[in-house]
Amino acid sequence: MSDPLPSFRTLAEQTAYAAVLADLAGRDRGNEAVMIFREPTDPDAAVVADAMIRAGSVSDALYARLLVAADRLYAPPPVTRAVAFDAFGTLVHIGRKRHPFERLIRQARDRTQALPSPMVQPIGLADYAAALGLPHPDAELAMLDEELVTIAPYPDTLDALRRVRETGVRVAVASNLALPYAAPLKALLGDLVDVWHFSFDAGAIKPDGAFYAGMTAKLGCEASELLMVGDTWRDDIVGAVEAGSRARWVDREGRASPARRFIAVRELGDAYPDRWRAAQMTELELVRSSIDANLDHLHAQRWAVRAGLLRQILTDAPDAEKAAATRALDDHYDTRDQPETSRAALMRDAIATIAARKHA
Repeated sequence: MSDPLPSFRTLAEQTAYAAVLADLAGRDRGNEAVMIFREPTDPDAAVVADAMIRAGSVSDALYARLLVAADRLYAPPPVTRAVAFDAFGTLVHIGRKRHPFERLIRQARDRTQALPSPMVQPIGLADYAAALGLPHPDAELAMLDEELVTIAPYPDTLDALRRVRETGVRVAVASNLALPYAAPLKALLGDLVDVWHFSFDAGAIKPDGAFYAGMTAKLGCEASELLMVGDTWRDDIVGAVEAGSRARWVDREGRASPARRFIAVRELGDAYPDRWRAAQMTELELVRSSIDANLDHLHAQRWAVRAGLLRQILTDAPDAEKAAATRALDDHYDTRDQPETSRAALMRDAIATIAARKHA
């Protein structure tokens, strides 16, 4: 369940949060706007809420995006056909970081501007040094070897990948990296990955939309059918959302801000299936889950309540209005065999009820 008064890292963040909340409450569809801002479990809403808090204000463009995210509360749950995981910091870590490519760049910073980054071309360390006009990089090659042999998966990585594969969902590894780092990844994770999508092959770096477009093309899925899981907010979360996908943010140390915490996971196993366990779900998500589980019964109940109201209206109607009241009742009975499938009306009632209680 969500905390109605989240913990803030700074007084400025708390002040900005309060200012945004007050602005949203005074706008059209205020209940929905406030609810989705306070509990942004939709990744796009989390990105928007985070941007609003950092700005301390609500732009019309961000508000429009927030309402689009709110509208998804009423839609059927999305279909996930592929899950893409970032590599370093998400699936694996480097035991001893030496940054050999960065060392070369520092030595020839003026010449690097004329060459493509090693992150967007398949080039090894020695060839990159030669392209920069540097001597053979013996020291940097030793540093690279030291990094590569210390690459290791996090304790939850292999199990998380297996669990996704067992559901029949495709698995991708999507990472900004240079050529030499690909082979150790494939050696560690190869049997559990369907698609490898690296920046040096794609010619684009996250969060560039071209990176994500290339990945969904490889996976054979729509952007909306992809769930991105990663530890870098801008590259993995904002980038995926801007490309039309969903995302979960890996926050292993539990330092997420009030906006980001709703799509944050401490462990990879919690990222997919991308529905929280009951203990982690917000109040609104629990209500939505309950509505989905009992949709036919709840719609039948709403139909019966409406029928009873129309019968009472007919009974109380003066003679001049009885014909119209009778038609309304007959029209309603004509819908008995046309069950409603949308949860929109039920969700709107739930949002209004939750909002009224929180404002009380």
